[in-house]
Amino acid sequence: MGDVWYLHHHCKFFYIYKHMKWSRYNVLFYSEKLGYALFNSSMLSLTTIDKNTYDLFCEIRDGVEDAESRLTAEDLDNLKNGKVFVEENEDNEYVSMLRFKRQRQAYSSKTLGMVICPTLACNFACPYCYEHNLPVTSMKDDIQNRLVDFINRYADSFEGFTINWHGGEPLVAFDTIKSLYSKFEKDVRLPITNSAMVTNGYLLNKEICEFFNQHRLDYMQITIDGNKETHNKTRRLKNAQSSFERIIENVDMAAELMPDCLIGIRTNIGRANREEYPALHKELSDRWAGKNVKIYHAYVQDNSLNTCYAKRCAVELSTKEKNDFDILLAKNGIKQKKSLYPRLDKTFYTCMDNNAYVVDPKGFLYKCWGDVGIEERSIGTLKDGITNFRIVSQFMIDSDKFSDSKCLECPFLPICDGGCNLYRVGKIEKGIPYNVCNFDEQGLVRFIELYCEDMK
Repeated sequence: MGDVWYLHHHCKFFYIYKHMKWSRYNVLFYSEKLGYALFNSSMLSLTTIDKNTYDLFCEIRDGVEDAESRLTAEDLDNLKNGKVFVEENEDNEYVSMLRFKRQRQAYSSKTLGMVICPTLACNFACPYCYEHNLPVTSMKDDIQNRLVDFINRYADSFEGFTINWHGGEPLVAFDTIKSLYSKFEKDVRLPITNSAMVTNGYLLNKEICEFFNQHRLDYMQITIDGNKETHNKTRRLKNAQSSFERIIENVDMAAELMPDCLIGIRTNIGRANREEYPALHKELSDRWAGKNVKIYHAYVQDNSLNTCYAKRCAVELSTKEKNDFDILLAKNGIKQKKSLYPRLDKTFYTCMDNNAYVVDPKGFLYKCWGDVGIEERSIGTLKDGITNFRIVSQFMIDSDKFSDSKCLECPFLPICDGGCNLYRVGKIEKGIPYNVCNFDEQGLVRFIELYCEDMK
């Protein structure tokens, strides 16, 4: 926390100075625990202030008072250095710099990213799944060969390629995965630099674990959505039988047989399971303590282009509810309180990477795995390359936070990831309203309070 500011604003002065304005990234607030304070999201600065300074800042922010006529030159210099007051176009230039850095990142990858769906078939019937009524065939041999050819086109441009096995449920097509690994090792001219898999974990067995241990799977995501009763409501088999016990046992096995693979146990938090998560987290953490297993959560998202706002609101937590949940985790010791303090956003999604693609079993290419299997949303094919630049530009230029007028005026833009691009694509394509805010002011204040409590 910064020093307390007592400004000498009783002294008027005459000083030739560029006109200064209140930065849009300032957040003034009062907290019973901290008193009056000022947070600046571009600088990540937190400073306590006295009541008179708070009142003056409110007047300057609201245009009632002019900074140059109420502050000393020394105070104004200090506040300018802290980005509390900025020159007329300085905030806009800051946004342009952030946008440039993200765009530069989008075109500077040294690896080719491939999200590979060997099948879109799945043995589960999860109610929040965004993949519905998709073809269930596996990737045939001729498409596998085209995938090899596609990767080899980039052999002279990249240092390697990454794999993320996705679906459907990729292990439904384990034979296809084995075939592709054989072709990659024999025919692809780029090395595999990292490999991961998103799986429901139900089909894991000794053969599969030993195969991936031999072929270096670096990361495997498995979802457990609550205690047995809750999990079986959302992660249910198509035959309606329980999946909970078998997944738990399979994780036990995988942790032993794949010691070099980090297993991420993810819980999708929605309205039905948020209260029980602390107990679940403790149970799973105790079970796999000291193992190569990480327990974490994400939030249920209904970002399909085939949804509506009412349905979205029925399953997703609001911004306030997400902030409340993070505070619940901190109070239960699941998150460190100091981790709640805002950080500058460095989030980067597959859809924003010019050198990352999703490929379906028929050889169609996509920018987002939320579009996979919807052929009219494809950006090309393995055979023809990229042909649909409208959708490419939609994801890479038109749907991040820097294209969102609400985000551009938000004081939290530097510390917010802007949410999934597919929400804005849904607005562009079908007019579906969305709310992807990471913070509200009340949540931010509570985060800062807990952080300061932990720093005492």
